[in-house]
Amino acid sequence: MDYGTPQSGTALTTMSRNVRGYEAFHSRTSRGRITEYHCHDFYEFYIHIHGGQYFGLDNNLYLLKPNQFFIIPPFSMHGLSCDTEMVDYERAYLNISPEVLKILGCGQLDLDQFFRSYTSQGQNSFQFGAQEAARCVDWIRQLQSAGPADDSLTDFQHYTILMNFLNAVCQSISKSSTITGGVTSSSIIQEVLIYINNHYTQPLKVDQLAKRFGISISYLSHEFARFTNRSVYDYILYRRVMLARQMMQTEASLNTIAYQCGFNDYSNFLRIFTKLVGMSPSAYRKQIDRFRVKRP
Repeated sequence: MDYGTPQSGTALTTMSRNVRGYEAFHSRTSRGRITEYHCHDFYEFYIHIHGGQYFGLDNNLYLLKPNQFFIIPPFSMHGLSCDTEMVDYERAYLNISPEVLKILGCGQLDLDQFFRSYTSQGQNSFQFGAQEAARCVDWIRQLQSAGPADDSLTDFQHYTILMNFLNAVCQSISKSSTITGGVTSSSIIQEVLIYINNHYTQPLKVDQLAKRFGISISYLSHEFARFTNRSVYDYILYRRVMLARQMMQTEASLNTIAYQCGFNDYSNFLRIFTKLVGMSPSAYRKQIDRFRVKRP
């Protein structure tokens, strides 16, 4: 099925090209809006300090608390949701590629597999104590203020901070209680979201979804956009292209990937992928190694 052209401003998130597989941010916003549900090809370690209301991660919706910590693995859909405008929203997050995680394990622990194992069991969110959160935020701020690494010594200093952060995270999550999702507000839309997440490679239409869940098309369209900050069609296209990017790390042909991701013909896949990613599928496949950290 051809869903048309995705709306502008829906480009997939890829780590900045001027970093070495990691980047850190800490910010405080006096007034903020919800973020689009999005994904990326790296891990995000996110600390909610205060001001947010809900955090959606794949099929779960979490009621945010101060010092709540999230492990967001590659290609997981996530974003902020709220009933009103956010006030004094403060958060810190660290993005790390799977390749850098493997390096930081020093050959003793495959940190990529370690965090994948945790999150695959639904262990994505943890409650940190104030001191634990403050330590992790401080390391993030150190990395943010340090700027990009331009020599081996600086890169080594950054890696030391990253290892301190990840060591603290591993220790904290081993003794912190896991926070489960399941906020009941917008429950029908959550059910729709779960259904789409499980069937997005199949033909889906808004009118069929509305009928399946016993709601009107207008209600579905309005509430889904309010919940995810995306239209139903944009969300489906986004998930399909996300899956395609993931599959491009395998040896499967681009035609095979297009059809397995739910596109009815390659030209449709080419157009939508290029619109969302900013380059053609073949160009993206050639550029994958640019976002990998190479070491002898």
